[in-house]
Amino acid sequence: MEKIKVAASMELWPEHLEELEPFCEIKRLPWTATDILPSEEEIIRECGGCEAVLFYTDPVTEKVIRELKKKGLKLIGCGRATPNNIDTKAAGEMGIPVIHAPGRNAHSVAEYTVGMMLDICKRISFTYHGLWSGRFLADEKDIYDVPDKKDVIWRFKDRENPRSSYPWGIDLYGRTIGIVGLGHIGQNVAKICSGMGMKVLAYDPFQPQEVFDEVCAGKYEDPVQMLPLCDIVSIHLSVTPETKGMVSDEWFDAMREDAYFINTSRAAVVEQKSMIQAMEDRKIAFAAVDVMWDEPAPKNHPFFTMENVLLTPHMAGISTDSKKWASEMIKEDLLNYIQKQPFLRVWNR
Repeated sequence: MEKIKVAASMELWPEHLEELEPFCEIKRLPWTATDILPSEEEIIRECGGCEAVLFYTDPVTEKVIRELKKKGLKLIGCGRATPNNIDTKAAGEMGIPVIHAPGRNAHSVAEYTVGMMLDICKRISFTYHGLWSGRFLADEKDIYDVPDKKDVIWRFKDRENPRSSYPWGIDLYGRTIGIVGLGHIGQNVAKICSGMGMKVLAYDPFQPQEVFDEVCAGKYEDPVQMLPLCDIVSIHLSVTPETKGMVSDEWFDAMREDAYFINTSRAAVVEQKSMIQAMEDRKIAFAAVDVMWDEPAPKNHPFFTMENVLLTPHMAGISTDSKKWASEMIKEDLLNYIQKQPFLRVWNR
């Protein structure tokens, strides 16, 4: 069997490369495993003559697809759950399927979400920054000169103490989390939280009752009715015309003043002005967000001056394991293509 030519900018794991080797001649693109985005011309030049091209975040435009098809392109792969960087409509119109990796970072994002939840509920980052700034440190001394006493507590006689400078944390055990969006990530968050002894409520109009039952989640038809019952609200929505700006004043008004809000999905599903106002007015207690409306976030964004907001730079899905899952899924469907078997995961069927 003659090998097909494949170009790849997404990372393929050694064991997956080994499985593909009998069927494929794989070319590693110059920008693989970098944050460099190639130009249209570079993609066309480097991938010309390949029957399949496996991308990651490369900007794959209609022009790129059209030019590569002239040179033999028949299959596009994307090592992401949602191939936003690929003109999938144009690919479909040209008869080129786009395989992708749904759920490839579901475990990573779910674990990160719960990590952020623990962080803000236990004040981990907030108190760490208090230490880092020197706010709660004693004067320099011999670190091995330690007083012999049984009860060692971080306390100053003449100034503020960390235990009284922040609102006391809360335990997650026995608390209620409301999950908005019960896809791969939302389901994993539900399972972890249920295992931690939390009560799980969820909203997702597209999932059948069996999915809610499987993750032990109470089903709500109206998310706003669910919000007052939740200690923590976690957002796991894709951006669609229906979900854009979905989390608005109505949502923050419905949440309790002691509630916690977490978003590791996309900022566009939250109305920015509504959330800023909610945090400034203390409509809710704390928020943790891994996504912003514009990235990188501007230095003057109000979140950077708020002591009740934990902000991270879109890191939830970044793990070596998520790349491995993507590699495995793309490998499976590339083999299905070669062996003329049905695809397992195709975006533009």
